[in-house]
Amino acid sequence: MLPTEGDLWEERLVRPLDVYPEHRDVDDHEGGVQRSDGFHLVSHFVEIETDDGLVGRGGPVPEQVAYVIARDRRRLLLDADPVAGEKLWDRIHRSQVRGRAGNTMLAISAVDCALCDLRGKWLGQPVYRLLGGPTRESVPAYASMLGFSVTDPALVSARAKELKELGHRAQKWFFRFGPSSGYEGLRRNVELVRTVREAVGEDYDIMFDCWQAMDVTYVTELASRIAEYRPRWLEECVMPDRIDSYALLRSRLSVPLAGAEHE
Repeated sequence: MLPTEGDLWEERLVRPLDVYPEHRDVDDHEGGVQRSDGFHLVSHFVEIETDDGLVGRGGPVPEQVAYVIARDRRRLLLDADPVAGEKLWDRIHRSQVRGRAGNTMLAISAVDCALCDLRGKWLGQPVYRLLGGPTRESVPAYASMLGFSVTDPALVSARAKELKELGHRAQKWFFRFGPSSGYEGLRRNVELVRTVREAVGEDYDIMFDCWQAMDVTYVTELASRIAEYRPRWLEECVMPDRIDSYALLRSRLSVPLAGAEHE
């Protein structure tokens, strides 16, 4: 049932811009193409090379982040000591006088990851040891269903079962509808949750991502309708800087909340 050809994105997810009608049905995702010989995607990586020929890599990063690094931040790295990661991080951060969020912080992160990779190679150790690990033998993982169709219940059910049979111990699905889609959109969001729960059974974690596109009133109603299906969490219900909205939701809901992926 998983696609093997064509655009992997069968359906877009709900987005914050959907409050405006002219954006509601625009499908302009940044994705790759799934073909019979594998998944094809163009992306960007950071490479930092020392005089000794060691190369540290970070990424992938969006094109606009690669632009920030190539056009500006690289000057702060040239001829610097590659082992002095803390100093280099602070140097780049202090240079960002007009913005320490968004793409500029993603640029710092990519450079920092490349420097960590470089230090690990220089010392001949995996990076987790440089960070004080290992602290555990394994890390829980789940299947992300981003891009898959969520409006065909039969297809959702078949794929949820398939991913479970493949060994995935949890799944996260993405809502298609937000407040601007009215009660019909709300009904279909609830239908998605119910379909997934019925497909995978009771003893299995399911999560749902709102992708910053909802508001307190809508999420409160949505959560009350899906609580019986026991989602492990609702993710990014509102835009991340609306701390008061998150606090209000926390006081109202029994469903756990997750957030802060997009700062």
